[in-house]
Amino acid sequence: MVVWVFKTSTASSISGGLMNDSLIFQETPDLVNPYILIGYRGWLNAGEMATGSIDFLRLKLHARKFASIDSRPFYIWQVPGFDSAQVMRPNAVVEGGLIKSLEEPANEFFFWKSGAEHDLILFTGFEPNVAWPEYTAAILSVAKHYKACRIYVLGGVFDQVPHTREINVYAVLSRPEMKSEFQSFPLLNYKGPSSFSTLFVHHAGREGIEAASIVARVPPYIHTFNAKIGYDFLKKVFALTSLNIDLSDLKKSGDAVNKLMENDFRQNMDALAQLRQLEQIYDASLLQEYSDHPEVKIDELMQEMQSMKKDGQKPH
Repeated sequence: MVVWVFKTSTASSISGGLMNDSLIFQETPDLVNPYILIGYRGWLNAGEMATGSIDFLRLKLHARKFASIDSRPFYIWQVPGFDSAQVMRPNAVVEGGLIKSLEEPANEFFFWKSGAEHDLILFTGFEPNVAWPEYTAAILSVAKHYKACRIYVLGGVFDQVPHTREINVYAVLSRPEMKSEFQSFPLLNYKGPSSFSTLFVHHAGREGIEAASIVARVPPYIHTFNAKIGYDFLKKVFALTSLNIDLSDLKKSGDAVNKLMENDFRQNMDALAQLRQLEQIYDASLLQEYSDHPEVKIDELMQEMQSMKKDGQKPH
């Protein structure tokens, strides 16, 4: 396999203008006005909602890797006190005293040709520790080269929501004219430290690129990708596109997972009581901030879920 590394110092590029120091290409496929979906490990990946969604689509569509970002400029491999999700040490496999592999954090682009008016690029990686603008520029370089019609940055945050209800999401947009398409989405109002997704969407807007950060509110007791929540989330995302991707297999898996979770809760009456209370308060406060309801005993529910884990059960 031939790997091309395109450098900005060159006068021109084999890829026809695709020039960024950090990009490494295996191939440059011909794509038609693709959408780009991004999911990265890091701050906005509660319940593995971002990376799990991309992994599901990558495997389902047999999407093919075509490029990656050189990770070395963007990570501090170990900083004392960092959350485990932010530790970027290389992953080693040692067998019989011999090092079989040593892998650095991977940031990879995959493509899928739909055969219709829009193809699809999937990007999965790790939230950078440093040089956010430069990392953003690498992704936007791909978007501009392929004339991407829109970028969706997927995410998840833990919130006081039950898994028994269809998920809520919120959005942050790069351009005001996009608001008409997002009338059914709560648009975020916020002041404070920025996430990488917010910075990315802001930079996309400055480049004239349509981008949206779409973040799912995830139950605090679900820490791995949940097929039911993933189906609800991707259904909302794809409703904003013209892509025709069958999610029935994910829905089927989600229904099965939901039944397993119902059985887990029936075996723990304390957890079930907390879940029912959470459902009641959630249903009554759909138009309000959940923090207005301090009586939601999320800590107690989390303790019960941890007890279920210790007893060998998994809250799926």
